Amino acid sequence: MTGLRLAVVGVGRIGVFHAQHLQELAAEREDCELVAVVDRHQDTAMRVAERLSAQQETPITSFDSTEALVASGIADAAIIASRTIDHRRDTQVMVEAGMRVLLEKPLGDTLDEARQLAVWLEEDETRSRAVMLAFQRRYDAAMLRAHELLREGIIGELFKIVSILEDPEPPPVGYQSAGLLSDMGVHNADEILWMAKRYPTQIAGFGARLHNQQIPDVTVEDFDDAFVQMWFEQDLTAQLQVSRNHVAGYRNECLLFGRRGRIHVGHFDEDPLRVRLEAVGLDHEVLEQQTYDLRDYERPVPVFIRRFGPAYKAEAADFVEGCIKKEPFAVTHHEGLKAMEIVAAGAEAIKRGGAIQLGSAST
Repeated sequence: MTGLRLAVVGVGRIGVFHAQHLQELAAEREDCELVAVVDRHQDTAMRVAERLSAQQETPITSFDSTEALVASGIADAAIIASRTIDHRRDTQVMVEAGMRVLLEKPLGDTLDEARQLAVWLEEDETRSRAVMLAFQRRYDAAMLRAHELLREGIIGELFKIVSILEDPEPPPVGYQSAGLLSDMGVHNADEILWMAKRYPTQIAGFGARLHNQQIPDVTVEDFDDAFVQMWFEQDLTAQLQVSRNHVAGYRNECLLFGRRGRIHVGHFDEDPLRVRLEAVGLDHEVLEQQTYDLRDYERPVPVFIRRFGPAYKAEAADFVEGCIKKEPFAVTHHEGLKAMEIVAAGAEAIKRGGAIQLGSAST
């Protein structure tokens, strides 16, 4: 088959699903193909390659480094799902070789590293178009509908956003985290910026180590609960709430408050394979109600895959389409850097114990 040749770098907890989605897209589209997987643990790469090769006509090659993948010349584009500390190196190796990449969040292990990568990308026109940032919420059907309703003015002028992400359990043993806000809250930060279409002017925050960080041998993080308050001048505010301590199950919600009503996506209830959207006007008037069925992978999967599986695949499809058509990506390192700036400011505000002022967003 001729077409776009795809690879996945880092086939651990989320990377294996990126590989599966690319393989499914290849079968559906017939203009692309999964040709390689990369993992610093060679046995993992080989195992995943062997399993996925059994599901397609051509074999999938395994590599233990991005350098080896690039040297082989067998791939045109890749999804990077390696450790956060490897994001910058893996991205630069592949972009320098002329490949386009879909990079899992966050953009870098630290804000300084993210800024350095963004500067490097902007130094060359081709490099500046090479990276798509993986903020899958922008491809979620329920969130897309909420965004559409907001732009249509169904609830009037937006004045408050509440974005909540709470995990039910610690990350797996050996997981590498740059901090609770960088690891989890960066999704909420991007969601808020996407909905607000503006950049905050002031941030305050609170953090705690309540439950998750009291468990023996758990991945060490700065907090296991965090709350960040943002102000966008005087007419809009946003609240970002993240936690590892929602022991009852995965909670992921977004509330948009306008002067004529409220939009709510992702109610926490008994069915994790369904997501509700509800728009309510003044005095309980129901403006719209929808339920979105999620994908049943028919095997145990991480909670974020269960919630966002279709969104991850839609995101991968948009990446493939952009690569094939050689078009700019809708979500780039610019969005990745802005979200990193927000969570870094939130962490600094928690550390200082007070509100901090923000300058203009990085471009």
